[in-house]
Amino acid sequence: MTIHELLNAALSPVLANTWAVELPPAPVWPAAVFDVDSAPEEAWCMAGGYSRHDVNLLVMARTIEELDALLPLDGGGPFRDVLESLEVFQYEEDAGDGDYESDPEIYARYLTVRLRTPRY
Repeated sequence: MTIHELLNAALSPVLANTWAVELPPAPVWPAAVFDVDSAPEEAWCMAGGYSRHDVNLLVMARTIEELDALLPLDGGGPFRDVLESLEVFQYEEDAGDGDYESDPEIYARYLTVRLRTPRY
């Protein structure tokens, strides 16, 4: 299973309107989109063979209350819970309010986590 398949399988039950890489044209709210930056980590442990994945999740909604239910600033929430439950989860790097520049009436919040998967 690829990292995108893993994330899609984990995140889609939280919010069916979850997309990899970019939102579709004229998205329905609330919506979430994630992208992944990956790099090999040969020296992370003896014999290497791991990949580091920085996952950037952006959750968008029409109201701040919807956003707080999906990705609260003070921790928890269904998106954090599902990511933290993954066997490959390492830690949360950053989270906060974001911008959805395509529509200033939409609230956004981001979450960045680190995952680590074996390559062999």
